[in-house]
Amino acid sequence: MRNAFLKSIVAFSLPLVFLSGCAKDQVKPDEGISPEKSASAAVAKKEAALVKPTVDNSAAEKAAADRAAAEKAAADRAAAEKAAADRAAAEKAAADRAAAEKAAAVTLSLKTVYFDFDSYILRQPDRDTLYKNAEYLLKKYKGKVKLEGHCDERGSDEYNLALGENRAKAALNYLVTLGVPSDQLSVVSYGKEKPVDNGHTEEAWAKNRRVEFTVVK
Repeated sequence: MRNAFLKSIVAFSLPLVFLSGCAKDQVKPDEGISPEKSASAAVAKKEAALVKPTVDNSAAEKAAADRAAAEKAAADRAAAEKAAADRAAAEKAAADRAAAEKAAAVTLSLKTVYFDFDSYILRQPDRDTLYKNAEYLLKKYKGKVKLEGHCDERGSDEYNLALGENRAKAALNYLVTLGVPSDQLSVVSYGKEKPVDNGHTEEAWAKNRRVEFTVVK
């Protein structure tokens, strides 16, 4: 009887011992984080926090530098274009002034010829004038010249336009006989539209019956 009781106790105790051992194996104490690991983690976190702003700042600085460079390039280009335009305008103005001065000098050098009333026949003094004009054109000026025929106020507009043209052609033809190229010369008639003297005397009329020379620009 005693032996049977002992066997029962042993049989009941063995499972308890086994369960207790398993529980001890399963439950482990918390492992603490060492100070070294904690410090390293903090440093890594701080460095990670610093990296992104540094990258962002570098990108912003590069973008700002690119914008500044582009703006400077555009400003330099605009300044260069303006300087070139100013130079071109100045050169053109200088060329225009020189051309105007040359034209004025040529016009002054080519003397006016005059005619009798209702005539386009060249008189000897006017032939002499045309001879000097031909010398100038042959030696000093190769540009184009227009011969403008004029009349006094007497007669109709139509008649005076025709008479003025005949006077200009008479002068042109004489210059050609003196050696001036015909393609250098042209004629136009203003009839009585452009008097140099608005008087109504023979003296005024004599001044208006003329052929003048102008430079063709």
